[in-house]
Amino acid sequence: MPSTTTLGAGELRDLRRVFDHLACHVERTLLNRNLLAKNDRYARLQNFIENPQAASPVQNAEGADISKYQAPNELKLLQEEISDLKLTEKKIRDDVHKKISIRDLDAALKSLGRVCTKKELEYMIWEVDENLDQCVDWEEFQLMFERNTTDQTGLEPFELFNIVQFMTYDEDFKGHITEDDTMSTLFARHGRENLELQMNKLFGDQLKSAGGEGILTLEQYLRAVSVRQVKSKDIEYTVTTGSMIKQTKLSETV
Repeated sequence: MPSTTTLGAGELRDLRRVFDHLACHVERTLLNRNLLAKNDRYARLQNFIENPQAASPVQNAEGADISKYQAPNELKLLQEEISDLKLTEKKIRDDVHKKISIRDLDAALKSLGRVCTKKELEYMIWEVDENLDQCVDWEEFQLMFERNTTDQTGLEPFELFNIVQFMTYDEDFKGHITEDDTMSTLFARHGRENLELQMNKLFGDQLKSAGGEGILTLEQYLRAVSVRQVKSKDIEYTVTTGSMIKQTKLSETV
């Protein structure tokens, strides 16, 4: 793995944000769901203690109403459980060895509105899995992204890259991107003179200037970037998802 990076500080920061979102996604989602429920219960208990006559009753694990005498001890136990969950979440977040599994990728993509088959998910992981552990670590993730952003041949595997690139644009992981979300990255990568061309390639008739809304969903984005021109010395190919089709022999006279 290279010790240096070709990415700018902003692009590297966005890439790290996406990796942290994907790595251990399933575990963190379940943990945060549990934490949210306990925080809600904590707030209701606290409200009950402060105003037992007006507040709604709170039930224990057996479903019975907690009395105002039991509530303070219940609140203390709940506070300890919340602290433990937060500590676990921090350990996951700070783990330098965390990885993206197939389950993580599947769950994250579903949250963005994309459902993939197991075979598709396995292929995306396999494309970049340098150590063959069926997961993607940070070094593999960064290497995959850099290889694609510097690729001059069009031959670099790009299934996972296209999704990750979308997620770098989609700062809140809401499942869609706007023209403004993409402009700074495209400007830095292609320059002012090529910005309009790149925006047209990406958004097409969805551009506001073309009468569109200036918004792309993940599915629309993947359709726009799913075809690459692959050039070798004598042959030019069109590469689409999972296939390579001979398009034209450059040395031939047409």
